[in-house]
Amino acid sequence: MAELHVLGQLQGVSNFQDSSSLFCRYSFQAGPNWTVISGCPEGQTVSGKLDYAKSVIWSHPLDIHYITKGIQGWPKLVLQVSCLDSIGRAWVVGYSCCSLPVVPGHHVLDIPCWLPIATTLTDRIREYFLGGSHQLLQTDIINLGTDRYKLKTQSKGTITLKIDLVLRNFTQFGVEYK
Repeated sequence: MAELHVLGQLQGVSNFQDSSSLFCRYSFQAGPNWTVISGCPEGQTVSGKLDYAKSVIWSHPLDIHYITKGIQGWPKLVLQVSCLDSIGRAWVVGYSCCSLPVVPGHHVLDIPCWLPIATTLTDRIREYFLGGSHQLLQTDIINLGTDRYKLKTQSKGTITLKIDLVLRNFTQFGVEYK
């Protein structure tokens, strides 16, 4: 069987305008041909305050090892950046998804985030005075992209991901990498 080993870290976020602490929930999503043999496919970073450069450094480690019968359903990383305010309330301030690179080696990825925006005046007033944001009820929209064109969204900050990919035995599937 072919193997994919992902090692790296969620470095942090930048260009978010929220003044509260930020943290990230993540999950690896893969097709039915892929099986996790070690590592945790989902997790959460610590929370951190924005610094003077409008960034938060998490340096959260990632380590997951897959085996596969075919390359269909290549793994993706689904991310949700949330904020935690001073009284303990948390809400999502950014969604993102990225496919893992298919080339072995070291990669630094800047992943843009987006968020659904309030479309009515009452929703905007509620967000302003009470905090929070619009959240997705079906999170499949993040990684599948179905029906996302129907959403009105705004760009948020970017997540920096540093990963190293190790591929083994992929030549039996006709995959060549140099």
